[in-house]
Amino acid sequence: MTLRLDPGLEAELRLAAEEDHRSVHQTVVLAVETYLALRETAEVRADPEALRALAEARQAVQEGSVIYGTGAVRDLLKERQAS
Repeated sequence: MTLRLDPGLEAELRLAAEEDHRSVHQTVVLAVETYLALRETAEVRADPEALRALAEARQAVQEGSVIYGTGAVRDLLKERQAS
C-alpha cells in the first residue's frame, strides 16, 4: 500500500515516530488501529441494544454472577440438567 501525505502531515508523522522511538510504519499502523478502535467504540455507543447488554454484563460482574473457566461452565450445565 502506498500512502501519500501532505508534506506538513508527513513531517508531523516522522516527528511523532521519532519521539515515540518507533518507525514511521509502526506509527502509521498504530494510528490506523486507534482510528478503527474509535470507530468501533462509536458504533457501540450508538447502539442502544449493545449498551443495554454491556450494562447487564457489568451488573452481573458486580453481583458476582459470572463464572470463569471450562470446569465452572461444565459444573453449571450439570446443575441445570439435574434440576
